[in-house]
This record gives sequence, C-alpha cells and structure tokens, in this order.
Amino acid sequence: MKITLDHNCLIDLATGTQTGLRISELLAKPASQPYIVNIGASEMRERGIRPDRYDLFEELLQAAGVYDAPRLDPALIWDVTFWDRCVWTGPDEAKLITEIETILFGDSVPVSPTSGLDSPEWKKWLNRVCDVQTLWCHIRNGNELFLTSDKNFMKQSKLQRLIALGAGSIRNPN
Repeated sequence: MKITLDHNCLIDLATGTQTGLRISELLAKPASQPYIVNIGASEMRERGIRPDRYDLFEELLQAAGVYDAPRLDPALIWDVTFWDRCVWTGPDEAKLITEIETILFGDSVPVSPTSGLDSPEWKKWLNRVCDVQTLWCHIRNGNELFLTSDKNFMKQSKLQRLIALGAGSIRNPN
C-alpha cells in the first residue's frame, strides 16, 4: 500500500511520540510503502528547515526512520519549496491544487503572507500551502492512503469531497 505521510506524521516519527510508534508499526508491515513530500511545514522551520536547507530535511527523515522512502515533489512555490525538489505545473495541476485548497480552506478566513517569513500570518499560510501540496502530491501520484493527524482533512464537509478528487483513503494514525 502506497502511504503518503503528512508532516505531522514525520515529526511524530522523529520524536518518538505514541502516535509515531503507531505509525512505525503500520510502516513495518511488508505491504506498506511510505512516501514523503519534499516540502517543509512551519513546524519544520523551527528546526531550520527552509528552501535552501534540504540537508536538514533529510536529517529529519533520517531521525524519523523513513530516509529511504520515495519522495514526491510539490509544485514550485517561491520561499516554500526546496529549490531542486519541486515541479512546474500546468493548468490541469493548478486546477487540482485550487480544488483541494477550496475544499480544505474555502470556508476559512483568507490568510496572506505579507508580514515576513517568520510571522504568525506566514506560518498559518505556510501550513495551509503544505497541507494542499501534500494532498496534491498524494493524488497526483496515485497513492492509496493519506495518513494525517490534521482533523481538517477528516471533517464530514470535506472528507468525501477529497476522496472524490482521488485521495483514496484518508486516515488518522491513531
């Protein structure tokens, strides 16, 4: 089973939380194949992981025990994605990104990253971008299980719509 891990899962694995232990048990099954999206969420920025520091992202993956997992490249976004670990998108890809964003955050107050790279507004915007990009990579690559502890993906008003876009199964590690 092709499993896309969200960034909270990576942090749980790296820090050895109870949730991380559950994820490790799932990944230990022979049929499980984890996939990692090459993007650093705001929680990772606290560890120094930024677009020009892919080496620190790899250190996190090493600590999480998923260093050898295949990587999925997100759409190129300035000041967000790793320089050589992203892809150019065309109209079809951009449409899917917009559809995911609308489902996940269409009823939320818009967030604009105008206050600087380490501001609370930037962090909130970055988290939204990472959520969208991670699910986009999951769908684009035809993975089967999206593993996330983010409750926004599980909301009744969103879950079935995300599955209809091609997300397959979306589950909480617990």
